[in-house]
Amino acid sequence: MMQNKVKFLSSVAAAAMLCGPAQAGFMFVDNISPTATPAGAVSSINDFRTQLAAAGVGGMYLGRSLGATGAAGDWISVDFFAAEAGYHNQFWAGGSLLINNLGNQSWAPRASGSFAANAGTLDFGFCAVTISDCHSNSANDASYLGSPQSIGMWITGNANTAWLLWDDSGANIDDNHDDLVVRLTYHSVPEPGTLALMGLGLLGIAATRRRKVPQN
Repeated sequence: MMQNKVKFLSSVAAAAMLCGPAQAGFMFVDNISPTATPAGAVSSINDFRTQLAAAGVGGMYLGRSLGATGAAGDWISVDFFAAEAGYHNQFWAGGSLLINNLGNQSWAPRASGSFAANAGTLDFGFCAVTISDCHSNSANDASYLGSPQSIGMWITGNANTAWLLWDDSGANIDDNHDDLVVRLTYHSVPEPGTLALMGLGLLGIAATRRRKVPQN
């Protein structure tokens, strides 16, 4: 009987190690297709193009909003990396002001808070305070190259990181998406069932190891 119990717990242990929390992360939302554009290269006159490439940003999308596939309790951390414009720019999320940039900033990570994740289109946006205008994530669905304001977006391969490249007012020569560079990182909270399964897995491993210890 004990041997069968150990075998069962060992099987649970193996399942627990293979089973993680449900996959959640960022996704693109395009509600007014076919407005969304193919991925374009980051502008050659973007002041932070080299650093963005090193961070894995291989281009950017316009005409899309950023969404998530997450669940209750998940959250998104925000890091402010750089700004080119001398304009007063802001980033807000979930109704809270998270970045308040009063001028140029060179490339350097600056932690700037977090906001709750939700399934579907995320609630965030940018404001160009100097020209009294704001642009929300949902409004970006209608953006295109040359828009007065737009957000260039890029999601990394594992869908846990998204980069936002803000263009505060510049069409034509100033349409370079380097006025505020923000990184979003998705954090999933393990589901209760997953935690319970992992606990059984650890119990199974402990039981297996105990059985293998030679008895005197």
